[in-house]
Amino acid sequence: MIVPDDDYAQLGRALAAIRRRSGLTQAEVAQKVGVRNTHISGIETGERGASYPTILAMLRVYDSTLGELAEEIERGGG
Repeated sequence: MIVPDDDYAQLGRALAAIRRRSGLTQAEVAQKVGVRNTHISGIETGERGASYPTILAMLRVYDSTLGELAEEIERGGG
């Protein structure tokens, strides 16, 4: 299945908004999730997709939920 680029961008904007509210930097999230900072940056800019386990790990770091992520996407993220 091919995901439209705009879907990646919406997801990235929403994750970035939640991260900013949590007060964490991309580098801090990357360290806690176990990926490179460039991976988090790519997800947030919509340049790359994120696996379900990576999204869940990020949400755990943010002390957030899939429901909150969905709400942020609906709001337009960021």
